Parts: sequence; structure tokens; C-alpha cells
Amino acid sequence: MQYVKSKNTHMKSKLVVAALLAVFFISILNAGNNPLLSKNNLVAAAGGDTVTKSFAVSGNGSCKSTIEGTLTSNAGVISASWDSTAQVITVTFVWSTIKKSQLCRLLANAGYDNAQVRTKDAIYSALPAACQYTRLAPTGN
Repeated sequence: MQYVKSKNTHMKSKLVVAALLAVFFISILNAGNNPLLSKNNLVAAAGGDTVTKSFAVSGNGSCKSTIEGTLTSNAGVISASWDSTAQVITVTFVWSTIKKSQLCRLLANAGYDNAQVRTKDAIYSALPAACQYTRLAPTGN
């Protein structure tokens, strides 16, 4: 009978250690400056889950960093590069985390017309004067 009691005590100790480790790792993952959640590690963890898409985004060259930053500040976006001459952004992202339609909505909410979403007039008007671009006429959607 002593053997069974000792075996149960050993099993309880293992469970306590496992629970403590789980709490530790969860707290690490929730930390603000977590190196485990860096973009490089996100790419590595995603494996074949990353895609690169290019699509039209209207804007002025002086706001390149704002346009790119609108996307790169979001989880799942690995990189964004906007060509002001071609008015095209190329975005690499983890498609299981964020979709192209969400990227387009983020850009429109920041004031930039794009391939899928035209920004609201009030949002466009709130852009700094240097970032206001010549808008195309709205389509009859």
C-alpha cells in the first residue's frame, strides 16, 4: 500500500510542476515586449501560411511611412512596401491571422483609397494636407 501512495504523490508533483510551467509560458506570451512574438518568429511559426499580395493604394509620396505603418502595426503583417510612383503596395502577411480584405479596410480607415475600399470623405478630409492625394471619382457601387 505504501508503494501506491508514493506513486500518487509523485504523480501530483508532476501535475503541479506542469501547471506552474503552463502559467509561466502563458505569462511570457502575454508580455508586452515578447521576443517570441517578433515578426521573424511569427514568419517561422507560420511556415507556409504566409502570402504576398500587391494591390493599388492611393496616396502621396510624403506619406509612404504612414501607409506602410498602417499595415505593419497589425498582428499578422510581416512587411509592407508602398511604391508611390506605381501607387501599389506589396504586403507579406500570415493569411490565417489577417486577410487582404482587412488590410484594405485598415488602409481606408486611415484615409487611403485602395483596390477594394474607398475611404469615407470625412476620413480623407482629416488627412494632413501633405497626404491628401487626387482622388478618383467614386464608382457606382
